Amino acid sequence: MAQIRPMEEHEAGRVRDLWLQMCAEAGTPLPESSAQLILANLKQYAAHQLVRCFVAEEQGVISGFVTCSIQGHPVMPGLSGEIEELYVQPVEPDAHRLANQADLVKQAVAFMLAGGVGSIHTRICTGKECPEEEELRVFWQLLGWENDMTIYSIYSNVPGDPVLQRVWDEYQANA
Repeated sequence: MAQIRPMEEHEAGRVRDLWLQMCAEAGTPLPESSAQLILANLKQYAAHQLVRCFVAEEQGVISGFVTCSIQGHPVMPGLSGEIEELYVQPVEPDAHRLANQADLVKQAVAFMLAGGVGSIHTRICTGKECPEEEELRVFWQLLGWENDMTIYSIYSNVPGDPVLQRVWDEYQANA
């Protein structure tokens, strides 16, 4: 079984490489500018009080990670947590990968609970761009999480999808 522990700053490059692998496997490879930004952000996770990146390490090799954060609302009381990204390299048997993912989630939840959160959330991809949607739903349900929200999004930069880009551009023009 993997050892789950906080990422150290010097390991941010390895975690960034796993992040890029995760995106490539999902069919959305990232440009170098994004890779540099991810690396700069991950380096900050090692020392920041409200965010953490935990890694799964086996035999000296980091094979997975989870990032999480604690957030407060500027007006409403209380704190909430978010599991941001979760990835473990595919391995055989798949149950081993799922166990490592579950252990990463448990460590992230423990960190956020220690930070005083009253709720914790995560997001999964859905629809035509997410062939693993059912697998993700099953994973989170097995951990006892409830699917109680749907999130709608718009983005500032949507190459290859002029319809989505137009939505953002129309909001921008009327701002």
